Amino acid sequence: MPHYKYLHRQTVIRDALWLSAINVLLFIIYAKYDFFEWVLDQVEQYEYLELDEILPLTASLTISLLIFTYRRMVELGKISQAFENLAKYDPLTNTLNRRAGYILLQQFNDSAINKNESYSLLQLDLDDFKRINDLYGSSIGDEVLINLANLIKQQVPSDAEIIHWHSDNFIIAMPSTKQAPFELANTLRYAIEEKLFAADKTTCSIGLTMWQSGTSLADMLLNVEDALLDAKAANKNTVKVA
Repeated sequence: MPHYKYLHRQTVIRDALWLSAINVLLFIIYAKYDFFEWVLDQVEQYEYLELDEILPLTASLTISLLIFTYRRMVELGKISQAFENLAKYDPLTNTLNRRAGYILLQQFNDSAINKNESYSLLQLDLDDFKRINDLYGSSIGDEVLINLANLIKQQVPSDAEIIHWHSDNFIIAMPSTKQAPFELANTLRYAIEEKLFAADKTTCSIGLTMWQSGTSLADMLLNVEDALLDAKAANKNTVKVA
C-alpha cells in the first residue's frame, strides 16, 4: 500500500511561485523608492538608537524562524505517520486492517487489469478457533492470532500482502511468483498445524483463487470465500481452489 505524501508537490510548487512573485514585487518597490538607502539614512540620523543592530537581528530572527518551521514540519510528519499507521494497521497483529486491505486489493486488481499480470488470493481461517478462546481464554486467543500473523509473514514471499480480514480470518494477496500458490498454501497450512500452538493442535482451512482476465475484485473475494467454505466443508485442514 502506497505511503501518503505529507508534502503535496503541487501545493509546494504553487506556494513557491506565489512567494517568488511577492518577493519580486517587493524588490521592485524597494528599488524604486530606494528603501535601503532610506534605512541607512535613518540609521545615521538616529545613531544613538542603535538602529544598525536591527539588520543582523532581522537576519538571525529569519534563520531562527526557518529552523523552527522545519522542526515543526518534521514533528507534524511524525504525528501524521503515527495516525496513518493507526488507520492502516491492526494493532493486535500489525497487519493491514480490512479497510486498508481492501484499498490495496483494489490496487492489485487494477494493476492486473492494466498489465494483464495475474495475482493470487488466499483466505485463511483457523479451524474451531472459538474452542481455543473457550478453553484457554481470550488473552491466549490473542497470542495465537499474533503468532499466526508472524507465522504467515515467515512463510509467504516478501512481496505478498497480509490483511487481517476479521477475527481469525486473514487474506493474503500475492503477485505472480515462481512458487506455485497451491504449494505455498499447503506449506503454510502444514506450518500452522506443526508450529502455531504447542499446547493444543490447531489447524486451518485455506481458500485459493487466481486472477483471470476480466475478473473484478468483488468476484475475486467471492471466489476465495467460496473456496474457503469448500475447505471447511471438506473436514477442514485442507486447501481448496475456486
